[in-house]
Amino acid sequence: MTTDFDFTSYIHLVPFLGSILGDQSEVILYSFEDLDHSVIALHNGHISGREIGDPVTSFALSKLKDKGKEGPPYYLNYLSLSKNNTPLRSNSLFILDKQGNPKGMLSINTDVSKYQQAAELLQQLAFMPLLSGEKNNPDDSERFVASPKEMILSIVDEVTIALGVSADRLTATEKVEIVRRLNEEGFFLMKGAVAQTASILGSSEATIYRYLSTVNREKSDK
Repeated sequence: MTTDFDFTSYIHLVPFLGSILGDQSEVILYSFEDLDHSVIALHNGHISGREIGDPVTSFALSKLKDKGKEGPPYYLNYLSLSKNNTPLRSNSLFILDKQGNPKGMLSINTDVSKYQQAAELLQQLAFMPLLSGEKNNPDDSERFVASPKEMILSIVDEVTIALGVSADRLTATEKVEIVRRLNEEGFFLMKGAVAQTASILGSSEATIYRYLSTVNREKSDK
């Protein structure tokens, strides 16, 4: 196709970029001289199903009214569809003459369907119950700790971080919450658990027993 604008350097870019980007990406060069036969060069045309001599895209037509003067003359990461409705990630650069008039467009379309499938597979392999959006029963989860003391400290950290306070400023209500969490973990089935909890929370063993009584009473009332 002959045009009044020299596309020579852009035509060389098409196979150059296509070879760099690989088999999943297509590079298309459009001329706006004849919108009904706009495609003048392409690489990996099977991605979108386009061919030399095909008309300009509806996207290009919708942007032509801007004349390349409203913001930068390129559009990044927008969705387009191939002829068989495969979703493509597209990026397009409008080619302007010295007066700023659009003369053509260089587009790169990438078939991301395989990446999406890989991402879905990785998501399945990396499945974590607490990330699934479903409410989990504390009895169904497992906490890996090196010692009973570490278990107490980890739960104290979770509560204090959530509340935005330091451990030495915990109120009685907040300490009850820690005891409740430890109780849900079955911590108090271990020998010496009450004494260790009392030591870390700065409370007496009698107080911890009172908290436990409160927690168990609430649980039985539900």
